[in-house]
Amino acid sequence: MDLDYKSFRTSLSEEDENFWIKEGERMALGIFYSASKRVPAYKDFLLKNKVKPDKIKSISDFKLIPVIDKENYLQAYPFAELCWDGNPGKMDMFSLSSGSTGEPMFWPRGKEQEEETALVHELFLVDSFEIDRYSTLLIVSFAMGMWVAGTLTHRATQSIAERYQMTVVTPGINKSDVLGIITSIGGNYNQIIIAGYPPFVKDIVDEGEAIGLNWKKYRIKFLFAAEAFSENWRDYLYKKVGTADILKGSLNIYGTADALILGHETPLSILARRIANKRQDIYKTMFSSEERIPTLIQYNPALRYFEQIGQNLIFTASSGIPLIRYSIGDSGGLVSWLEMEGLFSKYKLNLIKEAKNQKISIWRLPFLYVFGRDNFTATLYGVNIYPETVRESLSLEGVNDHVSGKFTMLTKNDGNFNQYLEVNVELKNVTSADRIYLKNKVKKDLVGMLRSKNNEYNELYKSLGKKAEPEVRLCSYGDKRFFGEGIKQKWTTRLR
Repeated sequence: MDLDYKSFRTSLSEEDENFWIKEGERMALGIFYSASKRVPAYKDFLLKNKVKPDKIKSISDFKLIPVIDKENYLQAYPFAELCWDGNPGKMDMFSLSSGSTGEPMFWPRGKEQEEETALVHELFLVDSFEIDRYSTLLIVSFAMGMWVAGTLTHRATQSIAERYQMTVVTPGINKSDVLGIITSIGGNYNQIIIAGYPPFVKDIVDEGEAIGLNWKKYRIKFLFAAEAFSENWRDYLYKKVGTADILKGSLNIYGTADALILGHETPLSILARRIANKRQDIYKTMFSSEERIPTLIQYNPALRYFEQIGQNLIFTASSGIPLIRYSIGDSGGLVSWLEMEGLFSKYKLNLIKEAKNQKISIWRLPFLYVFGRDNFTATLYGVNIYPETVRESLSLEGVNDHVSGKFTMLTKNDGNFNQYLEVNVELKNVTSADRIYLKNKVKKDLVGMLRSKNNEYNELYKSLGKKAEPEVRLCSYGDKRFFGEGIKQKWTTRLR
């Protein structure tokens, strides 16, 4: 696929969904054929599953290939054997992510992935943020170091900045530095884009307001990643900073260290979700749920070929570790362009007409909604919180005599939309412990365990302090809200 920006952008405006799906099918089959010859681990995986590559001749054949995941593939082979030609040294850069059990994993990427990511950034920075019209200060407040969001955003945007009036600065997750940058040099630009995890960006805005920063004197926009948020939350942030362009004031990326950017919000997908948000009948039909908050994105099959099995999203992508029919553990669903048009038509609405009225681009790409991981993790400011860590903290001396070991955790927002982690801990049937003392002990042990076991949380704690500490609630034994008899234990719960 030609990655030239101008020709790619033209194709987005001119080609229909079927064109991109056909390109995606060719891409997926091509990666399969290459990986079956050049990736030692995948060659062995196919052999063990009795798949003969020369028998895979069509996309229908391709969809019969066994799905890979972390357990049956990534953790089953030595790292080098997962890479192209068994040689990770051919890759230019590595990032670190946590696996499904919290074990860190290195993810390599090379020139092809870097160029692809830069292309996608340029597309949405021009389309949504209009960097071709406004001089722009882009502040990257994602975590830096070895974490993928910060380093990837930096490299991608720096590579295109010279072609526009755009300056990139990388304070990472340091709020005082971000605010210092805005007050010191922000006034020299037509607009400022703050890129970061949604709750962290909100903290920046709230803290700026607290120190007297007049947000409305700047043209502020936001680039988010890592988790979903509601349209009410988006409106809250817009009101704080005075953002008037609702559909082009922010954008949420669906990305991962495994394969970088999988898709992203577009003004059209934001418009569709905002309409659905006001119509529960449309919302329920679109997302097959009334309780959960998904991110609704558009994705390009020519870059990331998605499939859906049940509510499990799987994709194929040519990353540093090629991933063929890979289950990342996210739940959600695919909605074709024609299905989305038909859905709105069913409720007497014309999506194309609505988009033209709003004067936004119309890319006839398929849609994808994602709820996130169903592997029992919770997220706090984009950081995964694993049940294994909580469970281990509850086994420490001074606590284990008084708790059953069962708990649930969920991410919530207070009345001011500040994010926090709530952990509900079940007490033993009989305990004589002082509840106030025990609650404080559980909280102290949990924070200590998280800081020692979870590097990303530790960095978050250094930045936020007590705001990163969980809210601990002690629940009576068998509390039916979380621990009712006969109910399979769930370590995470969700609220809308």
